[in-house]
Amino acid sequence: MLSAFANCFKIPELRQRIIFTLCVIVVVRIGAAIPVPGINTEILALFFKSVLEKNQNTVVGLFNLFSGGALENCAVFTLGIIPYISASIMLQLMTAVVPSLGKLAREEGGRQKITQYTRYATIAICLVQGYFTAKQFENPKGQLFSGIEKITNQYGPLVSHPGLAFEFTTVGSLLTGTLLLMWLGEQITDKGIGNGISMVITINIVSRLPAALGQGWNMLFSAGGGPEPTVPIIVFPMMLLFLFAVIAGTIAITQAQRKVTIQYA
Repeated sequence: MLSAFANCFKIPELRQRIIFTLCVIVVVRIGAAIPVPGINTEILALFFKSVLEKNQNTVVGLFNLFSGGALENCAVFTLGIIPYISASIMLQLMTAVVPSLGKLAREEGGRQKITQYTRYATIAICLVQGYFTAKQFENPKGQLFSGIEKITNQYGPLVSHPGLAFEFTTVGSLLTGTLLLMWLGEQITDKGIGNGISMVITINIVSRLPAALGQGWNMLFSAGGGPEPTVPIIVFPMMLLFLFAVIAGTIAITQAQRKVTIQYA
């Protein structure tokens, strides 16, 4: 396997694709660390640190996982590539339901039109999600930021100057970040390795893997370092077994073949 990996860099075209993909990965990770103007990132850091220590608020942890830690920094890539995926699924379902879209998809050049509509739907979804995200940061209450009130009461508000200017800046930044991620994913598909959108999602999830492992360890064993686990010890091998079963099942489905006998004159 190592020899095959080394041989990849001996082929000029494949080497260029690998280098291009790595450069895009660097850009994706940089975008996940650039915060939106007007956010007190120190308060967010304290909040996520408390969530990690107490193993609470799995909702915000899930959002932070798929954004690659961008939510933790309130970065321009906070919405991630999810709006584009939502728009793609919505257009696929509408293609099967709406006759005009189904006819358009079967025509020559119709797929390009569907892709164009998907991008327009992505912009609409980003505008809605970006606005509600800005309002959530202005009033960090509810399930998403449960428990942040104690931190804001001690260190000040999360948004120093809330209002229309902050909302406009936040929506514009989040929209630009999602569109940039969408474009980078398409560039990986054309000039890099594999499917670009899937690569962006994988990069975000893998980047949070060390923190997820640490949180899992704290969940299984007491935070004080005591010998007594906080959950039954059987949970750990069951989680590993379930992980390997999911990976094996995914590989089996991906590589599955069905040989169909064809008879012809």
